[in-house]
Amino acid sequence: MNRRRKSSNSTPEAARRFDEAIGDINGKLPRQRHSFAWFVLVFLCIFSISAWCNTGTNQNHGQLLPASDDKEQEAPAPSTAKPEVNQSYQFSGQKTDDRTIHSLKDLKPSELHPQATSTRHIVTPPKDDIPITLVTCQTTKGFLHIVVHPSWAPLGASRFLRMVSTKYFSTKIAMMRCLKGFLCQFGLAGDPSYNKEYVGKGKNLQDDPNWLPEGPDHRTNELGVNRFAKGYLAYAGGGKNSRSNQLIVALANNERLGGGSPWEVPWGELVGEESFATLDQFYTGYGENGPSQGRLSREGSSEAVAKEFPHLDYILSCEIVESEK
Repeated sequence: MNRRRKSSNSTPEAARRFDEAIGDINGKLPRQRHSFAWFVLVFLCIFSISAWCNTGTNQNHGQLLPASDDKEQEAPAPSTAKPEVNQSYQFSGQKTDDRTIHSLKDLKPSELHPQATSTRHIVTPPKDDIPITLVTCQTTKGFLHIVVHPSWAPLGASRFLRMVSTKYFSTKIAMMRCLKGFLCQFGLAGDPSYNKEYVGKGKNLQDDPNWLPEGPDHRTNELGVNRFAKGYLAYAGGGKNSRSNQLIVALANNERLGGGSPWEVPWGELVGEESFATLDQFYTGYGENGPSQGRLSREGSSEAVAKEFPHLDYILSCEIVESEK
């Protein structure tokens, strides 16, 4: 069997080609490493953007969900300083009438320091050892006059007053979840950058003690008064120490709210005929199908949201009118 012998000069030639190939690889390798680094960087950017876009979309639209990595934080002591009062507050942009409340002097004693009666308040609320504050909010349906009672829920009341004093509500707050005969949920800022102060690890409030009677045996009292009165204000939440920047207001007397969920302790209530007339006009047709928490967290009160939900109501501003001396 004949075998072809390799020429003796083929070995140097192969070596020469091998050396040239290695040289080419060495010359290209830095560029290949550079390209690979760019590929990794682009991949990470795409992944990060995708994760950001999906933030909040897995939330239960019915309530806030606690962040899994939020550790229980020591709540700051509520401020004892009186809130800054807007001495020149004007009810601009909306017509007022003889129902509009301009100061604490316009309120009845039962609205200033309420007690349990046969028609309202299942129990007498805590004594107002901390001065109360009158806040007026302008909405797309009229005025809401709120008496904030820090003694009812010191941490919750203090945060709300801070949100008011920093013009948080002037960002146009969507009444994103209004359920007929039940409640309206709101609070996500119209400008998403305003959410940062109140949302995130370590920023949730610790729970205030609940002064409402808890459990199914205390949904109503012997006079038929429901536990959570129409016009009560509290926070939305989803677990222990989960209060952030979302709030609820009761559209009707309710026997289930405040019955054990720690975030539902009332910190204030609506006062005056005008407030309740406004409350009754909020649009409830979207129900659970209004703009989601995730979308509002990303977009705020955007033109796209307004176009898709043309009947959505908004809080346009809130001002501190007067604090009790």
